[in-house]
Amino acid sequence: MTMRKRAGSVLFTAAAAAAIVGMSVGAALAASTTLTVKVSHGGSYTATAKTTVLTVKTSAGPVSVTCSTKGRTPSSKASGKISNGTHHGKAPVTVGTVTKLSFNDCIGPLGPLTTTVKAKPVLRADSRTNKKGETAAVITNVKVLVSQTGCSFTVTGSAPGYYSNKTHTLTMTPKPPVKLLSKTGLTISGVTGCAGVISNGQHPTYSASYKVSRKVVIESSYDGGERRWPCRGHGRCP
Repeated sequence: MTMRKRAGSVLFTAAAAAAIVGMSVGAALAASTTLTVKVSHGGSYTATAKTTVLTVKTSAGPVSVTCSTKGRTPSSKASGKISNGTHHGKAPVTVGTVTKLSFNDCIGPLGPLTTTVKAKPVLRADSRTNKKGETAAVITNVKVLVSQTGCSFTVTGSAPGYYSNKTHTLTMTPKPPVKLLSKTGLTISGVTGCAGVISNGQHPTYSASYKVSRKVVIESSYDGGERRWPCRGHGRCP
């Protein structure tokens, strides 16, 4: 083996080792990151959305359940409490609860349908707040029964999104602009009928924009050294 080949081999081995170490450290940080989340102007709230969309990718193409606003009845309405003060813990950190949640005027591929909320969701912060005042958010403890003639199924799990201090809006989206620290996902189970289009184990996405009645401000930061070290030399933080 020539000196050039040996040098190339050494460099390749070093680069591979560095990549493996980097991935391991990144995964460890994501799994152990703790946050300090400061909430102000919280309290009892209501939040409404003009449209909500649950989308399932199937072999026949995407299938959606869409709920729409009709007159003064919003497509979805939530109420609960967002707690003021400082919240500290491993991401995602609980900042609020949803005591009531409803969906209205919903329709699927087989026509009108009903939704029954079977659990009380929890609102959690899941990132450092960015310069735009946006914080990644996760709605956990989701359990909703979707049913219509010839088809029913249950959606459980957690849905990602982000909260904006500027607009006081909680936007649910599978691709929030702020990087999530935790793994999220919704899962379908208990399928009955549905013509084989909807199946157990599928992972739908949820999209909606909830306007919150209170001007809640959420300021989240990494704790101690975790706040500084991941961002050093990269020019930006997640």
